[in-house]
Amino acid sequence: MKTAIIKKPTTEQQNQIILYLYQFRYLIVSQLLKLLNHKDPRRIQEWLNDLLKRKYIAQIKNEEISNGYVYCLDTKARSILKEDEDLSASVLGRLYKEKQKDAIFIKRHLFIAQIHLYFLSQKEEGQELNFFTAQELRGFEDFPELLPSAYIEVADKKETTRYFLDYFDEYTPAFVIRKRVKFYIQYLNIDWQAKIDNVPPPSILFVLPTEKMKKHIQIYTREVFKKNLADDIELFLTTKSEIKTGQVKWEEVK
Repeated sequence: MKTAIIKKPTTEQQNQIILYLYQFRYLIVSQLLKLLNHKDPRRIQEWLNDLLKRKYIAQIKNEEISNGYVYCLDTKARSILKEDEDLSASVLGRLYKEKQKDAIFIKRHLFIAQIHLYFLSQKEEGQELNFFTAQELRGFEDFPELLPSAYIEVADKKETTRYFLDYFDEYTPAFVIRKRVKFYIQYLNIDWQAKIDNVPPPSILFVLPTEKMKKHIQIYTREVFKKNLADDIELFLTTKSEIKTGQVKWEEVK
């Protein structure tokens, strides 16, 4: 997958803002500061205000989501993004709906951006990090039909490590997460091996809403792995609070 190139917006930084909003769907200023590696929020706000006036982006004010504005793509962004063949036409066709989504949906996507920022903070010198959201994976045949929240590659000179990451918020029932465990056993043991030659299957990362849910999924997965002889599958668990603090201890299910 190559990084899309945008030609029309005024500045390189505005180009990047539009691409990040395509990738994550929703972002706040503090996240954009980190993504753009920029220290001046006033400058970021100038770029955002210009894009707002030109209707490339929209802003959402909802204190249930954030104390400040949340930004998303608006309808005129389609005329720019459609020039890139790697971007999903179906996604671009529904940009007018982005600012109409409910708070739960928006908060979920904001936190996926937060997960990406965590991985950026852990990147070592000489490593390359590729973080593709479900939005970017649509239409690629090598990925499961039920897409993960993100597909991640961490590469250095010696090897590339791959991950499927699923984020489950506090509104996700336990049975949905248990079903996802079984899905990955089927997909990685059969479908991945059939589609991908000579590439080890990705490790699975679950970000769970609470420590209680983490323990439940850990116990459940151990039993399912034993019954299904899933020795080649690597599943690691953490919680939302650990991602927030940056003190993440990925716990492997064995």
